[in-house]
Amino acid sequence: MRYARVFVIAGTLLAAAAFIGAQDRGGKKGGFQLPPMIHITIADFPDGGHIPSKYTCAAGQGSPSPAISWSGAPANTQSYVLIMHDPDPVLQGSATNDVLHWAIFDIPGDAKGLPQGVKDGNQPDGAKQIKNLGGGMGYMGPCAPPGHGDHHYTFEVYALNAKLGLPDSALRADLLNAMNGKVIAKGVYIGIFGQK
Repeated sequence: MRYARVFVIAGTLLAAAAFIGAQDRGGKKGGFQLPPMIHITIADFPDGGHIPSKYTCAAGQGSPSPAISWSGAPANTQSYVLIMHDPDPVLQGSATNDVLHWAIFDIPGDAKGLPQGVKDGNQPDGAKQIKNLGGGMGYMGPCAPPGHGDHHYTFEVYALNAKLGLPDSALRADLLNAMNGKVIAKGVYIGIFGQK
């Protein structure tokens, strides 16, 4: 009986090692394959760098969104979603809820980025924006409270194999649920902002 358990444990460990090894091989035939990464560029600050004040609440209400470009999405991309959020604060004790600063979806699949200063609301190309935490229908600049330290503002660009067709009244949870099963690539870019 004890030998049977040893064989079961050994078999389980070998299967786990084979799975991990397949992940490490990435694109090699027969292994676990990750989808491609989207390469994001924000010319005004490097990935992991400090966000210039002009894009934050330090510049006052209505600060513009930065120009963002991306590349590397699969050829079958039908739309993009951009979500900018601040994962650092704890809101109402939640492990999953954080500060939504910007969400824009149904960006056309042939888009290569967004210009500086995207206007609030629906866009001429069919892209839509949902309410940020402040209640606006567009970009809300970083605004970590004074003395709270640096926050890590996370820009996530998702390539989807479909358009979502949600109304702009959708909530963030609705957007994420609608994206499930349609994401074919993703990229992440971090900007840091804090106030003394």
